[in-house]
Amino acid sequence: MFKQLNQKELLQSLSKRELYLNLYFTQGIFLLLAVILSFFFNQDIADWLVLFRMEWGAILIWSLPVIILIVLVDVILWKKAPRRLIDDGGINERIFSNITFIHLIVITVVIGICEELLFRGVLQTNIGYVPASLLFALLHIRYIIKPVLLLFATVLSFLLGGIFIITGNLLIPIFIHIAIDFLLGLIIRNNLFSVRSKNQEWNDESF
Repeated sequence: MFKQLNQKELLQSLSKRELYLNLYFTQGIFLLLAVILSFFFNQDIADWLVLFRMEWGAILIWSLPVIILIVLVDVILWKKAPRRLIDDGGINERIFSNITFIHLIVITVVIGICEELLFRGVLQTNIGYVPASLLFALLHIRYIIKPVLLLFATVLSFLLGGIFIITGNLLIPIFIHIAIDFLLGLIIRNNLFSVRSKNQEWNDESF
């Protein structure tokens, strides 16, 4: 059921446009869920506004060490860990390998905002830190047979949630999420540190 080959075959069957449409559709669902659940939990505009504070000093102080640490650990895993332990089926390579720079910015901003609004802004605020963090980790269910990747996603989820608890500022986990995805996407896009799989090439046009 969870054979890695099946995911690769699925990826190969999708055009670049179909892959991106699926990604944006998923993020749209997350955003819609955030809106619906916000009404369900009686979160009004005032409740949301207190979660966003443009405190750039605090944002940078909290964000930069986490961003550097996560990206560094990810690159080390790409370079040092056996490929079988960190191979995600090629989905990130397919998404980012031939993406345009502008689209890279757009896609990482959309992902960071939609996922953090739902998992931190709504779920963590209303059902608690641990349940929301575990639900975010389950979002990466495709890693179920890749314990290293699943552990990494789980640790990142609890880290973002913990920072949100301490700071009370949703802009910080949003900024961290966007920056990590952007930098890792940029590394894959430009094949920095030779992180792409040597035996997998995607013949896609830039999109």
